[in-house]
Amino acid sequence: MPETVFFGVVTFLLVLGPLVIFHELGHLWTARKFGVKTLEFGFGYPPRAGGIWSGVTPVSVDDETVFEIDRDLLVGKIATVRTMLDEQGNQIAISVRKRIKGDDGEASEGGLIVTGKVKSLDGNQLVVADMLWSFNWLPLGGFVRMVGEESCSAVGSLGSKPRWQRITVMAAGAAVNAVIPFILLPLVLMIPSEKPVGDVTIMTVFPGSPSDMAGIDPGDKIVKVDGRKIENISELQQAVTVKLGAESTWEVERGIPNIFARPAESQYQYTGDIDKVTLIPRWKPPSRRVVNEVTDPDTEMTLARARVFDVSVGLNTIIKVVNEPTDALYEISSGDAARLEPPAELGDLLRVVVLAENAGQQISLDAARLHDNGLGIKTSIQEGATGVQISTENREIVNDGLSPLEAFPLGWRHSLDTLVLTRNALTTTLIGSSNPQFEGPSTVGPIGIGQLTGEIAVAEAGIGAKIITFATLAATLSLSLAILNILPIPALDGGRIFFVFVEIARRGKRITPEREGLVHLVGFALLIGLIAVISVQDVTRIIKGESFF
Repeated sequence: MPETVFFGVVTFLLVLGPLVIFHELGHLWTARKFGVKTLEFGFGYPPRAGGIWSGVTPVSVDDETVFEIDRDLLVGKIATVRTMLDEQGNQIAISVRKRIKGDDGEASEGGLIVTGKVKSLDGNQLVVADMLWSFNWLPLGGFVRMVGEESCSAVGSLGSKPRWQRITVMAAGAAVNAVIPFILLPLVLMIPSEKPVGDVTIMTVFPGSPSDMAGIDPGDKIVKVDGRKIENISELQQAVTVKLGAESTWEVERGIPNIFARPAESQYQYTGDIDKVTLIPRWKPPSRRVVNEVTDPDTEMTLARARVFDVSVGLNTIIKVVNEPTDALYEISSGDAARLEPPAELGDLLRVVVLAENAGQQISLDAARLHDNGLGIKTSIQEGATGVQISTENREIVNDGLSPLEAFPLGWRHSLDTLVLTRNALTTTLIGSSNPQFEGPSTVGPIGIGQLTGEIAVAEAGIGAKIITFATLAATLSLSLAILNILPIPALDGGRIFFVFVEIARRGKRITPEREGLVHLVGFALLIGLIAVISVQDVTRIIKGESFF
């Protein structure tokens, strides 16, 4: 556990940190292109550990300029210059003093001050490096500080720029995050890595399911889905999940039962003929409860029929230790319980699991079935989006990477798939979908992401496989950041863009900076509250020992 926590923190910073830095660099680059005054680019968040000053801002000095720092010692010092503008818009120094707390805030709001490192004082001109590249102690990403994000009166402020430029600057960070996967995923595909391949074969078909209605039978091989070559189960799952609720075309090679097959031989024969079938993967596939006698075929299934699809199901999953059992399906005697491995005592409630490890809490499936064959690990059958169970036949491991001509089109398709999968995941949350593809936590916060990266870091896999997994995760997170930031949520980029569109709708009449700032403040507080709630869920999951894998 300590190892997972340590690597979780390190890998979290390595995966998420650069995504935030690139996001902020997008804001910085476009702001500078449009002449917006930028004051600071922060690596991490304060408290500040140090920084490097850059930039060249000239300020004129005259006989009336008040120097609170010795002129001869001024070069190389961090100072604040209070200024005024002459008729030509040039800055004239009123006073020069040490920088104090609050100067950064005044400069950000468009005040007539210049704060930074004095580069030179030559005659009547003072040159200040007023752009700080700061390094901060909290390595959680970064930020860019511009002049007057809401103010339209300050010289060089973001608020003074045309509406299209303000929208571009505010959307640039999300745009960078959206582009990253289209570069990263193709590069990942070019790295040689181990990949399982084989014949993806239908094992069973649920009656009344989309696959059943399309005429798919056990033994059929799935060759392609919507033009995508299918070589393993994960490729099929992705191809199906991106087409939820939409028509999907499958190319299948029909399997002919081999009634004379020996135990080691394939149970099906194949002629090589390919059929095309169409079906629609379901948003809400049904779940059927296992019962002795079926009264509603749409929601129930007999035990014998259910075990055709899943041998681990039963009529009951929890059994109580009692002195004299009256129903073996729900009770076990204390004498029999004492002989279990691990043993149980009178009054214990035992949950059926594959392999029991916790004494007094669990009973293995094999031991439970010896006691009563009606016991199982679960009491329902959950169908998938298409209603099939599959396996990979003739499985082998290949170790190769794609050429650039193959990797970039496939990587771009995976990037687009990730966008669709993100949308579908949100949709399933809203509609309460039972699709097993979206099992697990519906939302995770920074702590949950740290747990995930930590588990990947300590997993039993090669360095190459881990790098590919982290890169794929980074691409997914980058797209998620792009989508989240562009939504009209107060305090985020999309929320600020929303106010620009409100301004357009009001024919140029702006919401006052005070009101807009209040909305963003409330939105930020709510966002922090939501992150706190999600973080509590993440911590609870970790305390319970639940894993992502």
